[in-house]
Order: sequence, then C-alpha cells, then structure tokens
Amino acid sequence: MHQSATPLLDSARLLEGLHSRTEQAVLLHTYSPVTGERLCLAAAGVHDVRLRRELAFTPGAVDRLRRAPLDADAPGLVMLAYLAGHDASLRQDLRQIRSRQVALTDSPLPGWILVSVPVRRLPGAPAIPGAEPRVVAAVSILVPGHVAGDPLVAYGRLMRNAVQAAIETSVVIPHRRFATTQAA
Repeated sequence: MHQSATPLLDSARLLEGLHSRTEQAVLLHTYSPVTGERLCLAAAGVHDVRLRRELAFTPGAVDRLRRAPLDADAPGLVMLAYLAGHDASLRQDLRQIRSRQVALTDSPLPGWILVSVPVRRLPGAPAIPGAEPRVVAAVSILVPGHVAGDPLVAYGRLMRNAVQAAIETSVVIPHRRFATTQAA
C-alpha cells in the first residue's frame, strides 16, 4: 500500500521501480488536448553517463523528449491509439499498438529506442466507479538501439505488468486536513 494521496508521488515510485529493474531511463508522459502534444511529466534514471553525454551532443533531443506531437514517437502513439473510442476507425499502426498494448519507435535521441505502454490512471488517483478508465499517460523506457528483439518485448511486458500492479495496489489516503474539512 502506498502511503501517499499524491498520484505523481506514486508515479515517481513506479518510475524508480522500473528503473531499478531495467537500469534504463524511464519517462512518464501525458498529453495536452489543447496543443495535441505529449509532455514529459517525470523521469527516473536519467543520470546515466552515456545517456547524458549523448543528450549533450544532440541538439534538440532533450526538447523533443520533453515535448513532441502525439504522432512523433512511442509515448504519443500509445496515447493516441487509446484517445479514440473503441468503435472508432484507427490507422493500422494504432490498431496494432492498441492490441499489443505497447508501442516501439526510434527516440528523438539517435541510436536510442522508446518502448511505451499506456497508463489508464495514475497510481494513487481515485477510480471512477463503473467507468472504463481512459488513458491519461504513457510510461516509456529509453533503451540504447543495440538492444533488439526479446529484451524489447520483455521491457514492454514488464512495464505493462508494473503499471497494472501499481494502479491496483495504490490507494488514495486522504490528507487529514482535507478529511476534516469535508466532514465539517
């Protein structure tokens, strides 16, 4: 049980847990319905020396990892696949992403790959009873491009399972200050 009522704090625990298991950088993205972009909210494991060196020598990569159109790469595509209703017509690539529940693309950082899974609600956020949760974010692992095949499939499976477990085991524990205000 998480001892936090703050979804982003619980999400940070999820990212740190995935980073410790994979030893890769892990990112949390959401989308802006106003701009149609995906935005990076949080990250874990971004202090890797090789990653920082490559980011320093690739102008614009940091900005593109922070903010990009939804159709630019895996985090945006995995969210885009779920933004349309279930009976909506989707492009073939978005149908595949939806059925596999994972997206894989090159990252804005040359030589690196993004593996992303959807997040239906942030860990620790209250669920709406009876409603199907919509995708609110994407969790991604930034992997060096030389990793291929089975490890990428394993990363996707690991992330799907970790996100689902974090959502199922998170609880909202109201802050005492708000609990007394509501009771009054």
